[in-house]
Amino acid sequence: MALSGDFATMPLPDLLQWLAYSQKTGILILSKNEIVKEIYFQSGKIVASSSNDPREYFGQFLLSYGKLSEEQLLTAFSRQAQTGVKIGRILVDEGILEEQEVQKFLRIKAEETIYDLFLWGEKGEFKFFNDATGEGNAVPIEMEVTSILMEGTRRSDEWERIRKVFPNSSVIVKVSADNLTKEVLDDPVFNRVVQILESPRRIADVCLAFHSNDFAVYKTLFDLYSFGLIEAHMGEEAEQKEEKKARDEEIRLLSNQALKEYNSGEFEKSIQIFKYILAIDPNHAFSKMMIKKAHEEIKETLISSDFTIEHVPYLKRTVTPLDEFNFTPQENYILSRINGFNSVQSIIRISPIQELQALMIFKKLAKDGLIGFLPPSPATGTQR
Repeated sequence: MALSGDFATMPLPDLLQWLAYSQKTGILILSKNEIVKEIYFQSGKIVASSSNDPREYFGQFLLSYGKLSEEQLLTAFSRQAQTGVKIGRILVDEGILEEQEVQKFLRIKAEETIYDLFLWGEKGEFKFFNDATGEGNAVPIEMEVTSILMEGTRRSDEWERIRKVFPNSSVIVKVSADNLTKEVLDDPVFNRVVQILESPRRIADVCLAFHSNDFAVYKTLFDLYSFGLIEAHMGEEAEQKEEKKARDEEIRLLSNQALKEYNSGEFEKSIQIFKYILAIDPNHAFSKMMIKKAHEEIKETLISSDFTIEHVPYLKRTVTPLDEFNFTPQENYILSRINGFNSVQSIIRISPIQELQALMIFKKLAKDGLIGFLPPSPATGTQR
């Protein structure tokens, strides 16, 4: 029988401590909206972890650390589709990484997957399946829960301080060029941030450019802010307004509106409304169920003879830097990767964006007349 609950009633530190002290063996499944993570326990110790968050895929992780380029990752994915060999082994065979580097970064990746959970606050849900075992595709590690709790708690406390300066991802940051020093520019991470911030950008744009999780990017920006090297300007704080509207009557009216859109075939509109409800009440089970159903309906309608994952997108007009703030960070990212050569599937595979969301962006950009699609090469096979 599975143990289940949420972080509001059983905070993550208490949950992990209980599993450790009870010397439990099994799988802990944690979820927040569309993100699902798994932690594998053996006699109270953490021995593996996995995640469906694209930012925590191994390829994205290596991109964030600057260990390879998007082109190299794309080539590795192409070879993987032909051979079925894991990405890490391909990168070693190609001489891009050493074997010990792959093992090192796999372990760090597995640890970061767990540490990120401490930033979920009370919005996470969990289920623990006693004596269950994984399928062998998770990264093997061995960690004491005590060390996880110490680092996770430290990050949680630091996150609170960071969010006082950067309350949301719509905050716009820019470099204070007068304060830059040679020491700062010699630091590879700081130097990369300075290059990205050649013009003011939202934090959400910076996170996508880094292919990294929120904490790593926010922490770097916070350090630069503390040194007086970047400035921050507050953007819209719609999330705070949504929090104030958490009333049962409003949720009932929104649910009826979302259902009306769903029954009319307006699945994207219904998803947005249900997501709005979840911002008010993260535990609204009906909204979660309907979002999943709407996603399934959308995916069936997105793919057609005129637009498949094998088609090659191209720009119908030049997109200038002045256009950037008219697009969402995700739209900016997709547009910047369209070159008339890479297929839809190729762009999705190297992007830190959920597949369905990326497909919806491609469709929207095409509907707005910004992009078109070239048919796939006859020799191109489906690589799913």
